[in-house]
Amino acid sequence: MKRKRLYVLRHGNATPYSHGADELRELTELGVAEVKSAAQAFMARSEIFDRVFVSPFIRAQQTAKIFLAQLDMNLSFETATTITPSGQPADVADWLQQQDGESILLVTHQPFAQQLVEYLSDEPLPFQFAMTTATMAALEGDFFAPACCQLRWHTSPR
Repeated sequence: MKRKRLYVLRHGNATPYSHGADELRELTELGVAEVKSAAQAFMARSEIFDRVFVSPFIRAQQTAKIFLAQLDMNLSFETATTITPSGQPADVADWLQQQDGESILLVTHQPFAQQLVEYLSDEPLPFQFAMTTATMAALEGDFFAPACCQLRWHTSPR
């Protein structure tokens, strides 16, 4: 059985929260630059993914479009309502287990992004690890379950 890979990408910097709907916040110019930087760092690793799931929130949708355009991958993405800021790692791990594909990208938010990486990792995360804007974490394991994956690498925009 081939090992599964999961890439967790937090959206880029977004406009500040104000009175209104959090899901409508958009990327800032800095956020766009961060996402392009994340894409460059990913391309340098010569890795690929075959499925992409994105939070329905505007800033995550924008992040996915920019990220995929930078990679020049002819890959569409699916919206997943389970990977919003209030996503539940156990539920998402179960859901991921049912998805086709050996390599999956999730474009999501804090605090969920860090919670999911911690939940799946078989060792404590490095002390300095933080899912800041446009940070990407790569995990690998035989299946997606608590403490069953290795954190292979992570990268944050400079």
